[in-house]
Amino acid sequence: MTMGCLVACISPSDPPPSCPPPTTVSMGQTTQVTSQAVCDAAELAADPPPERWILTYGGSARAPGRSTYAIRDFTRLAAVFDSAGAPELWLSSGAICLQLFAPSGRVFEPALAGPPADGSDWSAYLDSLFSKGGILQRLDSGVAIASATIGPPPTPYQVSVMIPYPDSRDSGFAFEGAVYQLWNAADRRDVTLAYVAEVKRRFETERLAHLSLNGFYWSHELMPDSDSALVTAVGNAVHQENLRLLWIPYYDAEGWDRWWVWFDEAWLQPNYFFDLTVPATRLDSAAAHAVGAEMGLEIEFDGRVFDDPQFGDRLGPYLSTLASNPELRDRSIAIYDGQGALVSLSRSTAAPLEALYRQMWMALVP
Repeated sequence: MTMGCLVACISPSDPPPSCPPPTTVSMGQTTQVTSQAVCDAAELAADPPPERWILTYGGSARAPGRSTYAIRDFTRLAAVFDSAGAPELWLSSGAICLQLFAPSGRVFEPALAGPPADGSDWSAYLDSLFSKGGILQRLDSGVAIASATIGPPPTPYQVSVMIPYPDSRDSGFAFEGAVYQLWNAADRRDVTLAYVAEVKRRFETERLAHLSLNGFYWSHELMPDSDSALVTAVGNAVHQENLRLLWIPYYDAEGWDRWWVWFDEAWLQPNYFFDLTVPATRLDSAAAHAVGAEMGLEIEFDGRVFDDPQFGDRLGPYLSTLASNPELRDRSIAIYDGQGALVSLSRSTAAPLEALYRQMWMALVP
């Protein structure tokens, strides 16, 4: 969850009886953290603030607009930074790890042009997450840096890992030593459950001190009836491990208004930022849809917000929509971080972008 210290801290000289005396922690450079911040975080954990999820696209050298996400980049996705370049409060509570393209050039999402990813691509993606110095180790280190400055978040930083779409066009699909025929419904189910089990096994082996596996993200952005039995089986397996299954459908995608049948939480994509022909009223419609369906909303932007005048003013309306719909701010929010745009925004020294960054984090922090 978020917000480690966005509360009024009692003076360290007069802590409540349940709190230990102030302490100093060190990580690289010495940083002062009072135990009161830890105490505040513990109190917030009993009634945690709404979740804020960052979508992190990493792990493939061929992915258009990908971000490599250095450790310090992940710190900027986890925390709000001040103008001096220091983290000052928690921004997000978790990261959804996902990707569209495999290094082979094959695709994880059937809506994209290209041949479907095979089992070697699924394994390679997991390797990119769990390898030494890989995405999750860097995320863990980034969260540790923020924690050393602002105190730990109310709960361990959450991680949800994408489930690639098991495309029925694939046959002879080899994954982790077994071969599956994806035209066969039972094999589609079995390979997906094998992937879920492999992620859980690797995560437990990795022992990431600052991260907690929250669950899985179903990467296909619509829910045709033909996938219902498969996703139900996946959800049942995930729930047996006390984990969750998440989803982010595109605007008016098939099944969006019945998300609760298959998923534990879902956010609606407005699909406003990317298409200049879509008017800002789309955000009003998306907000109404999300409120009515008891969903969250996704914020969308990428690097064009900095260098393309046509897109420069297309992030602000998302933030205004959240400001005018407090019920959505009280729910979980997902943030699409295209091309590492949020990291770049947090580092900008241009006055208009600094103001946009402030508007953004104020809309996100409950």
